[in-house]
Amino acid sequence: MKSKKLLSVVMSALLCVSLAGCATSSESKDDKIIKVGATLVPGGELLEKLKPLIEEKGYDLEVVTFNDYILPNESLNNGEIDANLFQHKPYLDEAVKSKGYEIMAGSKLYVCPGVLYSKKINSIDEFKSGDTIAISDNAASASKSLRYLESEGLITLKEGDIVGVNDIIKNPKNLDFVQLDVAQIPPSLEDVTAGFVDTTYAIPAGLSAEEDGIYTAPVNDEYANLLAYRTKDKDNEKIKVLEEVLTSDECREIIESKYKGIVIPVF
Repeated sequence: MKSKKLLSVVMSALLCVSLAGCATSSESKDDKIIKVGATLVPGGELLEKLKPLIEEKGYDLEVVTFNDYILPNESLNNGEIDANLFQHKPYLDEAVKSKGYEIMAGSKLYVCPGVLYSKKINSIDEFKSGDTIAISDNAASASKSLRYLESEGLITLKEGDIVGVNDIIKNPKNLDFVQLDVAQIPPSLEDVTAGFVDTTYAIPAGLSAEEDGIYTAPVNDEYANLLAYRTKDKDNEKIKVLEEVLTSDECREIIESKYKGIVIPVF
């Protein structure tokens, strides 16, 4: 009887050691995987091309593609991914303020100049009374678009970091504004006079800044896309690796050769 009990104890101990070894191996493997969320264009495409550079640092990069601008921050805040690459700082600041996310901005990486597209007119000088412009329903993105229009003398806005349609104080051409989810603006260009379309959605929609654009905003790194991560992870080795690779000469060369001015590096 004693020998059976002793055998049982030994087997249990061996099982625990075996399971512990498996857990350690799994955790170690997972610890070498960096998960980054991004929209397909341009962040997802860029990250895919950077995988070999990440591997040289001893990590595997897993790119998690999102089709909207809401889930990447939710997933990051929930710990489902390690970082994301799709937004500029004003957008991130608005998300942190409204949702209480514990997320912070890392390096500014590239600018996708704002472009106003139209299927109906060839110049912003052709706007007439009652024409409609589609802008994002996101507060930060809408504010950016409205400021662009103000810079061209089409409207005048109140002072403020984030402004909206209700903050227009002068509208000499009596322009109308419709706010839509950014993904819905490209197919809506047939129904409106013009619309601001992000690069993420412009490229898949077959829009050309040269052929369909009637205004391209000047480059301003205030609206540069950046790497974002949880505040508690700012000193994490994975984040350091991402920052190093994303601000490398190799990354700059990839951006410049692939996008030829549509996406502009700022690091």
